Amino acid sequence: MKNTINAPKVSIIVPVYKVEKYLPRCLDSLRNQTLKEIEIILVDDQSPDKCPDMCDGFAEMDNRVKVIHKKKNGGLGFARNSGLKLATGEYVAFIDSDDYVDLTMFDKLYSTAKLHTLDTVYCGYNNVDNKLKVHPFSEVEQLTIFDSEEDIKGVLLDMIASGPSASLERKYRMSVWHGIYSKKLLCDHKIKFCSEKEFISEDIIFHIDYLTKASRIAFIPDPLYYYCFNDTSLTKVFRADRFQKNVILYIELIRKFNALGFEKHVFKLRVDRFFMGYVRNSAKIICRSDIIYGEKKKLLREICSDDIWNSLADYPFHKMPVKHKLFMFLIKNGKTGLLINIFRIV
Repeated sequence: MKNTINAPKVSIIVPVYKVEKYLPRCLDSLRNQTLKEIEIILVDDQSPDKCPDMCDGFAEMDNRVKVIHKKKNGGLGFARNSGLKLATGEYVAFIDSDDYVDLTMFDKLYSTAKLHTLDTVYCGYNNVDNKLKVHPFSEVEQLTIFDSEEDIKGVLLDMIASGPSASLERKYRMSVWHGIYSKKLLCDHKIKFCSEKEFISEDIIFHIDYLTKASRIAFIPDPLYYYCFNDTSLTKVFRADRFQKNVILYIELIRKFNALGFEKHVFKLRVDRFFMGYVRNSAKIICRSDIIYGEKKKLLREICSDDIWNSLADYPFHKMPVKHKLFMFLIKNGKTGLLINIFRIV
C-alpha cells in the first residue's frame, strides 16, 4: 500500500547484503512504524541473492522506500555513506538488515530529540539469541541528557571501554544502530563512515568523529532495537588477519585522540582495554574455529609475540577483573595451549 507523507523526519538507512531470509522481518518493522514521516533507504551492496529484487518490491509497495543498487560491493560503511547522500530527513538512523526494531522506536527517539533539542538520542536494545530468546538491556534507568563537552567526551570514552577495574567491558554500546543522528551535524562536519575493510570497527571511528562535534545527546531506557544473533556476522567468523586488523584499529584510535587534543592520560587506558577486548575475541574465534591445532597455535604465537604489547606495558593489569587478568597472563607468557583449552569451554 502506498503512503503519502510530508518531508521525512527520520531517514532510515539499511545496507542490504545476503539477507533474503531476514529482510522481510526488518522491513515490516520499519514500514509499520508509528512515526509515519520516515524514508527507508535500502542500499543493495551488490547482493548476490534475491535481495535486489526484494528491495525493488518493497519500493513498489511503499513510496517511502528508496533503493540504491551499488555496482560494486564496498562493505557496510560505504553502503551507509551511499544512503547518506540520498537522505533528506532531519535525523538519520542506521539499521542492520538482519535485525528489526520496535514499532514505536523512531516515534520515541524523534519526539525525545525534538522535545529536548538533541543532536542524538540512543535507546536500549534487546539481544535475541539463536533460540530466539530476547534479553533486554538498558544503559540508563531514565532519560539522561549530556549537554557539556566534558560529559559527552565521557560518554565517548565509556563507549570505547571501561576503566581497568570495571567488570563490564564498556558502559555504552558503540553500535550506531540504536540511535538517531542529526543530519545537519553530519553534513556540516562532513562526517562519513570508513570501510570495515580498512578498520575492523567502523562504528567507533564514526562516533569519535560525531560525538566530538555534538552539543546535546541523550539516552532513553526503552529497549527498542532487536539485535539478532547471526553466526555468519563479520564479528564472529574466523579470519586469519583479524589480529592485525585489531592492531591497525588500535593505532588509528591513538592517532585520532591525539589529533583531537585529548590528553594521553584521559584516553590511553580506554583504548588499551578496548584493544585487549578485541584481541580476546580474536583469540576465542581462533580457538573455536575448525582449523587444525597446529595452525591455531601458530596464530596465537603471532599474537603473543607481537611488538604492539610494548605499547601497553604501563597498563595496570593487576587491577583488571580476574578472567581478563588471566587472559593477559597467558598472552604475555605465550601459553597458547592453555588459551586453546580455556576458550574451548569458556
